[in-house]
Order: sequence, then C-alpha cells, then structure tokens
Amino acid sequence: MNTMADTTTEAEAPRASAGGRNLRQRLEAFVADWRSSQSGAWDGAKASLLHEELERINAEAEAQDLAEIAAPTLEVIVFLCSFVETGAIPSAAQRQALAGLIDKLAQSDTPRPAPRSPARRAVASHVRGQVHYLASPARAIEALAPTLGAQRFLVRPFEDAAPLLAMAESVPDVLLVEDEFVPQLHAVLEAFARAREAQRDPPVCLVLAESADLARVLYAQRAGADAVISSRDPVTILARLEELLEQRRSLGYRVLVVEDDPAQAKFCESVLHHRGITTQVCASAAGVTQAVHSFHPDLVLLDFYLPDGNGIEVAQMIRAEPGCAFLPVVFLSGEQDLDRRFDAISMGGDDFLTKPVKPRHLLMTVESRVRRARALSASAGSARGERRGTLSGRDVFLQELQNLLESGGEACPALVYLAVDDIESVRERVGFVTAGTLGQQLGLAIAAELPFARPLCAYGEYVFLALAQREDELALREALEQARQRLSARSWLSADDPLRLSFSLAALRLSGPAERAESLIRRVRQQALNLQAAGGNGASLELRDPNQASEDPRLRLVRAILRTPADASNSVLSYQPFAPLAGNLSGQYLARMQLKPPRSSQSILIDTEEYLPLARGLGLVAQVDKRLIRLALRQAHIHANALNELRLFLPISAEALLDPAFAPWLATELRAQSVPAAAIALEFDIADLIEQQPGDAAIEALQRVGARFCLRANDDSERAQRWLQHAAFGVVRFERPAGDGPGSPWAARANAFAAVRALGKIVIASGVQDMSDIGELLRSGAHYANGVVVCDWLADFDFDFAGAVL
Repeated sequence: MNTMADTTTEAEAPRASAGGRNLRQRLEAFVADWRSSQSGAWDGAKASLLHEELERINAEAEAQDLAEIAAPTLEVIVFLCSFVETGAIPSAAQRQALAGLIDKLAQSDTPRPAPRSPARRAVASHVRGQVHYLASPARAIEALAPTLGAQRFLVRPFEDAAPLLAMAESVPDVLLVEDEFVPQLHAVLEAFARAREAQRDPPVCLVLAESADLARVLYAQRAGADAVISSRDPVTILARLEELLEQRRSLGYRVLVVEDDPAQAKFCESVLHHRGITTQVCASAAGVTQAVHSFHPDLVLLDFYLPDGNGIEVAQMIRAEPGCAFLPVVFLSGEQDLDRRFDAISMGGDDFLTKPVKPRHLLMTVESRVRRARALSASAGSARGERRGTLSGRDVFLQELQNLLESGGEACPALVYLAVDDIESVRERVGFVTAGTLGQQLGLAIAAELPFARPLCAYGEYVFLALAQREDELALREALEQARQRLSARSWLSADDPLRLSFSLAALRLSGPAERAESLIRRVRQQALNLQAAGGNGASLELRDPNQASEDPRLRLVRAILRTPADASNSVLSYQPFAPLAGNLSGQYLARMQLKPPRSSQSILIDTEEYLPLARGLGLVAQVDKRLIRLALRQAHIHANALNELRLFLPISAEALLDPAFAPWLATELRAQSVPAAAIALEFDIADLIEQQPGDAAIEALQRVGARFCLRANDDSERAQRWLQHAAFGVVRFERPAGDGPGSPWAARANAFAAVRALGKIVIASGVQDMSDIGELLRSGAHYANGVVVCDWLADFDFDFAGAVL
C-alpha cells in the first residue's frame, strides 16, 4: 500500500509542478498587463477585467494548494473588489498601496518566509489588554499605570518611539501617547499595521494633550489618533479609554462562520480578515447558540449542511434567541436547487451564496447586510446595536426580558439589579455638575465588567438592570460576585480626590413565561433594597432553578436528552419488518426510537409511550420528530446500496404538518444524507390528525418533498372517514384490536380492510401475536403484517424476507 501511495505521489508531482508553472506565467502576464494599463489615469473597465482574471488564478492556486500564489492574490482581490463593485476611483494613497501589493505579486514565485511568530506575550484570561504608554519622564503621569493596572490593564511605559518601532510585532490593545510624540505617531501605527495579525484589530490610540484646542485635535487625528483628551487625571483617562474600547467593539464587524469544512472555513476567514473583519469559526450546529452569546456576531455565515443539523434548523434556532431579530444570516452552500434556496431564505435566512463563492461577492454581501441590519436596529429601536456596551431603552429591555422568559434556554439566565449604595450621600458629594459624568463612568464601567450581561439598561439614578446568562448557576454566581467586587474597588471621577462607591447586586433566576417582566423587576428590586437596608455592599443571588426541586426527575431527563444532539449515546433506533401477505414488496420496516440516558447501560431505555407525553407537555414534540427522522436517515445512508428496496415507516406527530418549516427541513435532511424521499413513509396517527385538523395546503407542501404517507388507524368510525378516504394516505396501518375472547380479534377489522382496499390503499396489520392472526389476516385481505410472530425488533435492516414463511 505504501508503494502504491508513493507511486501516485510521484506521478502527480510533475502535473502539480506544471500547474504551478502555468499559474506563475499567468501571474507574470497579469502583473505586466496591470502595470501597463494602470500607469496613467485609472481605467475602471480594464481593472474589472483584470480582477476577474486574478480571481481565476486565485481559485486555481487554492485548488493546487499553492499558498505562495493564493495568499498575495487574495490580498489584491479583496483590496480591489470595492473599487470594481462600486466603480469608485482610488485615491493617490490607495493607488500607491495597490502598487505595493502588485509588487508582492511579482515576487510570489519565490518561497514565502515562514510567518513570524508574534512577540506579544500570552496574556492571562483575566487581563483586559496591554497598554503601551509613550511619554517622556517629565510628562509621565505616575498614577496612570496603577489606576489602569487596578482595572486589569498591563501598562508598559516607553520614553521614546524608537523602541516601539523596533518591537512593532508586539502590537498592544491600547496606545497612549503624549502629544509631544504626535509627529512620530503615524510611523508607529504604520509599523503596527504591518506587523499585526490580520484578524486582530489595530490598537486604540488616545493622545494626551495639554489643551484640546481644534488645531491640536486635528493634527493628532491626522496622525492616526482615535481621540484626544486634555485631562491628566488617571480616572478620567480610564473612563475615556473604556468608552473608546466599547465603541471599537460596537463598530468592528464580527462574523460567525458556521462551517464544518476546514478548508472552506479557512477561505472565508482569510477573505474577511484581509478586510479587517473579525471572525470566529463554529464547526457544528450544537455550538451555534453558545457562539452567538459569547462572540456577539454582526452576521452569521451559515453552511447549509452540517454534520449534526441543517442550515434551516440552525437559522430558526438563531432567530429564537433574544436580541437576534436583526442578526443577518447568510447561507453558504453548493446547493443548486432554487426551491431549496428559497425555502432557506423564507425560513430565516437573509441571503444565499453559492459555493464556490467569489471573494468580492462574499465581502459585498457581508458588508451590505451588516450595514442594513445596523440601520434597521437604529430605526426600530432594537437592542441589537446596543448589546456591546451602550445602554438600551426601557421598552427594548422589557421586550428582551420577555423574549428570554418565553424562549428559556439550557443556560442559567437571570435578571440583575445593580445599585450604588447610599445614593443620597453620593448625590450630595458629587453635586449637580459632575452627576452626569459619574453616571457616564458607571455605565461604561459596568458594561466593561459585565460583558456577559446584555442588554444593559439605566433603571434610575445610579441604578442599572441587566440580563445575564452563564452555562450554570455556579458560573453565573462567581462572575457576578467578581464583577461587583471589581466595581467596588474602583476610584471614580478623579484620582486627585477619588470617590469610593459600594454596590449592592441582586440577581433573580428566570424560570419561564409564568411571571410577567414587570413583576420580576419589582421582585429583584425589593431583593436589592433588603440588601441595602442590611448595610449593602454585597450580593443577593437567587439563582437556584425553582422548578428543579418539584419537577419529576423523568421529565428533567427527557428534556435534557431531547435538547442534546442525536447520537447513539442518547437515542436507540430499532426496526420491525413488514412481512408480505398479499403484497409483493420486501425491505419495508417500521422504525421505533427509544431514549437512552447518557452513560447508562443498554437495558435502561425510555419507550415512546413514556417519553412522548412528557415531550408534548414540554413542547418538545418537534424535537422528537426530527430526532427520529435524522437518526433513521443516517442509518439509511449507511445502507446506500439497498436504498432502492428499502422503505422506513417513521411515526411522527401531526404538529409537523402545521409547521411551515418542517417540509424545507425534511428536504434538506434528505439531500444532506443522499437518501431518496421514496425511501421513507411518514406515518400520522388518525386521532392526532382529528385533533390538530391540518389543512390540505400543509399536506401538499410536505407531499412536494416526495415522501410517502401512512395513516395509523385504531378505528374506522365516522370521524375517521375523512382521513381514511384522503388521497394523500396511500397506506393504512391498523393496530391489533383489543380482545381476549375465542378466535382472532382481527375478524372485527374485516369490513374496514375491505373499505380501505376498495379505495386502492395498502393495508398493514400491526401487533400480530400468533399464527391464528395470520390466517385471519389472509382471509381479510391484509397486504402486510408485522409483530412478534413475524419478527421481533431488530437493531439493523437484516431480516431475511426471502426466508420468511407465514
């Protein structure tokens, strides 16, 4: 085997080498053509044609894994695309930068040096960032480093710009510069820009000036400063710095890439990073919700097919999360079926990009969708644009609270009330003039110390409300207590005459939609008032789940299993064959799903009759249906060679017919597993249909997917006739009638069998217990039978239909 692999490698090497030479020749021709066409005035039409050629070169370089060509061409493609798409003419500085990129292309036939490892030291997770402070000894503020250090910033002083330029690879999070060094600021920032990793934001730059006159401010901003401040008070500088960091977090584009293909995820990240967009990759559907809460993306780039779910399901999951109403979701897939694409957009997506996607299309879609979402957020008063540090309005906060109550979640969600103690004394000390300054500092500091609590709302004077979530009660308790302690340790308003504040924090766990938002706010407020009446400066945390003590442990177990991805560790499928009587098809099975507690033995299984009523009470019937279908399709995919003969009967609820998203979801699952729709039959209980009363339009939508329909009947009464005669249900499966008297109870079904057969439908008899049943079913005209006398439940499709003798 090794010899064969070596031979293959040797045979492919000349072809790969030839392909690389061809690409380099085309790249040389591109560089020469570009330089000749763009040496004078900007030629937009020619630039567009050359941009297309460069995209083709890049795609082939990616396919041949030629990084020395793919990387520099992608950089030029991303830089050029905004001019090509909009028709804008680059400025002189932009054309100069473009010329430098073209020069890099001309040198791409030489081996690229290994990427430099950043010299920046690993910073502990509790440290908020590194600060480089450039100041001469005479101008340095002595109390600045201790003040920033108390708030978890690592401050490194520099007395001259030369060391900063020499160690440009150590890019800080913040650059503080005395205005005497402003003439050298541009060179320092340029050095940082060349050295920093593509996915990292540039440092926030704050210039400390003697006075904030217009000329100084403009001069500093032209040099690259984000802001200029004339105060030399460390506390004021800290507040301004936190404000700039919050603004940076709010304005920077952040994209969550949900993609299980590492190569595709890397491509998307590479394109976005070249534009300065921060990304995070999530490889599974199960991790999306947590990633949305922790990363706070401005857009989700979502693969249509994932190993543990599909894009439609994930998009709906995102839409159900509080604060995600305006979060753009862009599907990225090789799906060519227009119906599937329209289904995806109608079920929660905003756009659809087809693989392989061009870099400029990806960038234009991401940027336009984020801009549109932010504009909608601002006009609609949504909290979407306020989730990362600024205060939301009360109406928005109440809506977010109500959404969280209704949606629930597996994490530990809580309503947080944070108040400054002894407000009367604080008001008297601060006075009217600086009251607004203190309120602004408080809002920024709380947003910085409680990044996991969004949205944040001002409830009263020096009182704030927030919605916090952590993975469990212990983690939330620890995070809230640490944040309150850090706030109490701060100095406020001024370092010369510092104001010390103590805080009381109350938190109340949200357990469900039973209680109204206003009632919860009154409760948590009273909780905080009681704490302040006892002296304050502490925390009162009621985070225990009130339903946990009284809830049936079996109910908790079913909920926990159904909210985890389906696999063999928590769900067991078995199959019972349908033996032909008067029918002539083999390979048909009834599927059954049992739930299995994690880390339990195989003997501990929860049957359908037990978990289905519990799931219905929990509102998780849809999860049961999708879990059964997904597991069955995975098993059918394994038996791909036998799919022409295989048909699985999958019992699901009538609620699926009422869900407009179910048909697109099923079509996507079938496509993802490469299973033909004819290989499954969806079975509905007749009593369930009578209760739910789905319309024909809902049935037709599911029929268009291509799956067969089966009706499970327990009676043939008048109210059941509508469904027994419905044309969509070509198969009717009758359960064994109850009865312990002499003779077979199936005799009572003879007339029903005859009526169903007269309608041209297939009859299946279930629950066959002995050979006397078989004789009666043959006389009654049943087409197929299943039960213990035929075969017990099997773990796989291994029944020998040819050897079955009835």
